[in-house]
Amino acid sequence: MNKYPLLGKVLIIGFLMIALSVPLAMVYDLVIERSRTREAAVHDIARAHAGEQTIVGPVLYLPYTETYPTTVPVPGDAALTRVEMVTKEHVSIQFPALLEARGRLETETGMRGIFPVTVYTSRHEARGRFVFEDIVPRMKDGQIALGDPLVLMGVSDLRGLMRAPQLRIGTNAVALRQAPAGMKTPLPLAAPLSREQFKPKAALEFQLDYELAGTGAIGWTPLADETIVNLESPWPHPSFGGSFLPRTRQVTDQGFEATWSVPSLSSRAQQQFLDRREQGQTLETFDVRLQDPVDVYRLTERATKYGLMFVLLTFAAFFALEMVKRWRIHPMQYLMIGAALVLFFLLLLSLAEHAPFPWAYLAASAACIGLLGYYLRHVLGGWMPGLGMSGMLATLYGVLYGILISEDNALIMGSLLLFGVLAAIMIATRKLDWYNVMRAQPASDANPATTASAPV
Repeated sequence: MNKYPLLGKVLIIGFLMIALSVPLAMVYDLVIERSRTREAAVHDIARAHAGEQTIVGPVLYLPYTETYPTTVPVPGDAALTRVEMVTKEHVSIQFPALLEARGRLETETGMRGIFPVTVYTSRHEARGRFVFEDIVPRMKDGQIALGDPLVLMGVSDLRGLMRAPQLRIGTNAVALRQAPAGMKTPLPLAAPLSREQFKPKAALEFQLDYELAGTGAIGWTPLADETIVNLESPWPHPSFGGSFLPRTRQVTDQGFEATWSVPSLSSRAQQQFLDRREQGQTLETFDVRLQDPVDVYRLTERATKYGLMFVLLTFAAFFALEMVKRWRIHPMQYLMIGAALVLFFLLLLSLAEHAPFPWAYLAASAACIGLLGYYLRHVLGGWMPGLGMSGMLATLYGVLYGILISEDNALIMGSLLLFGVLAAIMIATRKLDWYNVMRAQPASDANPATTASAPV
């Protein structure tokens, strides 16, 4: 290595980067572990409060019997036949022709240890109309006898019902309760109806009022021929998802209001509902999630992914300036600088759990820049070189923060950063004689600022 000092220095720096990747990986694993702990806290709150909610229904559940004649052979004489009446039980599911729902969602933040969890309570008023379709016999000459009709409704987590949903259909007002024991209904809540209301093409106007609590998200399954849902909330950071986006939405710092309009022609939810009893299909839904505007674990995880590049850029800048300025920086000093850069990500994670992410990032970066500035003032033999390198680090931290908060532009910002650093190194070393650089120098020729420690 004495013969090729430049190659030796590059190999040592490369080894140090490999060594520093180990604590970086440990910090990354710690971020993942803390994120899982936060998810466990969310699940604990959901178990005590209620989980994510999806509202299904209402639908008409019409049990009926069909009696029809059939010809069967006479026992003991296959040449003779007789007519017997056969009775079979069936169920007809009929969906609303129209469902218009309005909801108001209020949020609050619960705490599980140091982890905040957003929960909500909501009030809903639904109006709509069923148009009863006469049940056609499946068999020739069949006769239909309608059983006891029910209106069914379901929510994902029944614990979130703050009171029994109140249904008014026609002139009858009833509360939805648990479906009758022993009945295998596709939805858990049911209200009985009178058979006298069901005449062919009869329009059954209804209204349904209920209050629902949940955690994280609320959604609907569009089972009506025309489903219209309006939801408003003071939560300013909604994330709309599912199979259908709102037709209109307005999001401000004071909250959001969104309206979905889904016709059955554009949805497979009705057929999925009819089929899922046999096939276990999931239903199409649309929903809104109460997204955390700044997920500190997601941002810290992304920052840690850039950690090795951050160390590489810093080492590259130091190495280039070492060539140009004839500084002599010992590998142990490179290791100390790298350790401070790695420690930044651990500081960022710990501070972000207790403070807003921008302030946590500012405090962690200021602490590391201050420490490195003080250290480099002694390594480089003066305040000016130390301040200059601190300014470079501050620029790198600033660019990294821009990459973190601008996810859509992260690729172009990262590419421009790498290109800019490479261009700066190439320009700074454009006149360097690489054959003679870093050759062994007599002690008298060495930079006195780097061969002796400066006073504190």
